[in-house]
Amino acid sequence: MKYDSDERIIQNALNSIHTPQHDIMANIKSEIQPSKSSMNYKKVVTITLAAVFCFMLSIGVAATNIPAVNNILYVISPEIASMLQPINATSEDQGIRMEVIGAINDDEMAVVYVTMQDLTGDRIDESLDLYDYSIRGARAFTHEVVDYDKESNIATIRIQGNGGKELNGKRVQFSIASFLSHKEWFDAVDTSINPLEVKNVTIAKTIPFNLDGAGGGGMLLPELKEQGIKTINLLKTDEMERFLPGIDFMHISNIGYIDGRLHIQTKWREDSIDDHGFFYLVDALGNRLETDNSNLYFDIDRRGKTKFGRRYVEYIYDVENLDLDGVQLKGYFVTNGKYVKGNWRTSFVMESVVEEKKAESFIEFDTWTANYISVSPLGVTIAGIAEEINLDNITIEVYMLDGSIKTFDSVVACRENKEARIKFITTMPLEVSEVDYVTVNGKVVVFK
Repeated sequence: MKYDSDERIIQNALNSIHTPQHDIMANIKSEIQPSKSSMNYKKVVTITLAAVFCFMLSIGVAATNIPAVNNILYVISPEIASMLQPINATSEDQGIRMEVIGAINDDEMAVVYVTMQDLTGDRIDESLDLYDYSIRGARAFTHEVVDYDKESNIATIRIQGNGGKELNGKRVQFSIASFLSHKEWFDAVDTSINPLEVKNVTIAKTIPFNLDGAGGGGMLLPELKEQGIKTINLLKTDEMERFLPGIDFMHISNIGYIDGRLHIQTKWREDSIDDHGFFYLVDALGNRLETDNSNLYFDIDRRGKTKFGRRYVEYIYDVENLDLDGVQLKGYFVTNGKYVKGNWRTSFVMESVVEEKKAESFIEFDTWTANYISVSPLGVTIAGIAEEINLDNITIEVYMLDGSIKTFDSVVACRENKEARIKFITTMPLEVSEVDYVTVNGKVVVFK
């Protein structure tokens, strides 16, 4: 079983994703797509209004001269399309045509709009999910299908990556090596498992698991590492084979309690690509219960020892403070009907990052201090020094000259060394020349 980057972000909102140089937290708050789990991110100028108008007009005229961009005016919105740098670069392989329609970037991120069209079959649908793809020079990608036209079999995808200013004026290579489609969702899957009965009758057999290099999500793994714990116990593998209704790509291979936590071990079909899911607890009335949870990926070698891998996923739930009387275990799972590999590749020059509205502003939060704020068409960025970042206590509003107030759909936080940048992103672009001021937790920030 493999998780794509989007699912990991959603499944572990606000958890740190460690890369060699960056700590990146992403908190999905977007209403564009329904939540996939119970734990559920996704330019502008300080110049005259006349100059802004000319900028908008020139981009708009350029866009309407390109059929693909003209079409996306209605797929996405006229406001977004008018700000896109027209690209119109295509690549065709396996009877599937990819087209990079347009792009926009600022200091923190780059956004690219791409279409995929199956010219010979039905391998593309509204559940299209890019599996192996990249924008050279950017990092921490997310993407979403913003439109699917069944008649033409064209999916339009918005791809977002960090590292906007690093692409400034450079030739960018965009590629797709594989994608998934024809997903099938299973929700409220009845496991017929009563956690209280398991607790009362099961004595768990365990195996040691080395946390060094372990993969997974949730708060348990970083908490254990912070405490200096290098080995924990997991359930012994393959003690049962409990299949769930309608699910043939995984089964429960063990269940029990370790150190007061409920462990559910699953084994996934070896040929599955990005099949995934999770469990959740409901009370006697069917209401979902909130509880801290984590998951760990691993495999077993020929000697029965744990090793790095994704064949097994062990879900761990902290239920010590829950009344388990009448509680049942339900599941949510996703499988992919098609996995398509190919070589779709093109390149284009990313236009320079345009000037943004910027201001120094010292704002104290619970765990860090911001000293800088900027506004671009892609959103609002707060920067400062931070040991850790809590996104729950930050509220941003942008007040426009016409009296309207702009709010945000999602937020991405990046930290390099102790320098933190939090970007609040909107699905609709901001007219920076029309921004009056910004409030951060009620504090007014005025741009000079």
